[in-house]
Amino acid sequence: MTDSGTVRHVIADRSVIDEALRRAAAAARREYLHAGLSMPVWRSGHLVWIEPSELEQYEIDGHAATGGHEGAEVDAAV
Repeated sequence: MTDSGTVRHVIADRSVIDEALRRAAAAARREYLHAGLSMPVWRSGHLVWIEPSELEQYEIDGHAATGGHEGAEVDAAV
């Protein structure tokens, strides 16, 4: 069993979790780009495949995360 106070403390520091998710998304994007494959992402409640050219532009623009999962109501770009 874990101490519920410890669990609350870890969850309260969302910035650590958000940063880990940003880094994981960027790493996955680089892997798909390196392999020349389209990447599946969630946009506006639908699964869509992002072409490598769009992934490359996203990397060039310096974005840290793959859009679409934050604010699911919004049609976020990758």
